[in-house]
Amino acid sequence: MMTASNSKPSSPLWTWINNHRTAFIAVGFWLVILLVVRQYMTANALTFIDLADQLSRLLRETWYGPLLYVVVYIVRPLILFPASLLTILGGSVFGLWPGFAYVLFAGTASSTLPYLLGRWFASDQQPTQDESILQRFIGMLKRHPFQAVLTMRLIYLPYDAVSLVAGSLAIPFLIFLLATVLGNVAGTLSFVGIGASIEGDLTTGDVSLNPAVLAFSLVVLIVSLALSRILNRSQQQPLLAVTPKDAE
Repeated sequence: MMTASNSKPSSPLWTWINNHRTAFIAVGFWLVILLVVRQYMTANALTFIDLADQLSRLLRETWYGPLLYVVVYIVRPLILFPASLLTILGGSVFGLWPGFAYVLFAGTASSTLPYLLGRWFASDQQPTQDESILQRFIGMLKRHPFQAVLTMRLIYLPYDAVSLVAGSLAIPFLIFLLATVLGNVAGTLSFVGIGASIEGDLTTGDVSLNPAVLAFSLVVLIVSLALSRILNRSQQQPLLAVTPKDAE
């Protein structure tokens, strides 16, 4: 009877690949998309500007365009696409309104995917007690989940990372969702405004910025950052404070 296991230890290369499989899947997905887009452009003799114009018309002039945009935004965490770029695109295509409504709904819905993944893969292991910035984030999420999530949204911390950590700490879903909605309002309005400030026709190169809309977006951005600092200072242990140990 054999007592030794027949399994062999994985090679370092295979272990590294396995640890980064999500990134490999995302890269593979984008390579396929790029090949399909290139083939489509070649078959139809399109330039990149022509393709961008077709995409804009598809989203803006068809009944399913907004729905397609929302679906892509929701699955965005799986393909590692930056939320900020999709938000600006929403403003450019749909305008300040209804772009704001579409993006606010899509952005909030997209946060639930990494949150649920965090809940699913949550570990029972207790984190070590130290004074690192990461531990202060975790501590604040446990003590004041609503205010912590709201503050993290307002200071534009990595969107999916906040959702993932909140899920892994089993923050109540309704508290997480409400804080995310409120925290998304200012950021969504600001970045949608940046996209909406881009006016003109890409195909002719006649593109300009609307200074009033752009200024409005910047004001909203500054106000949201100021509000986040006010919320942070109201904490007994400020989230953004740096202890002497952190500064070493």
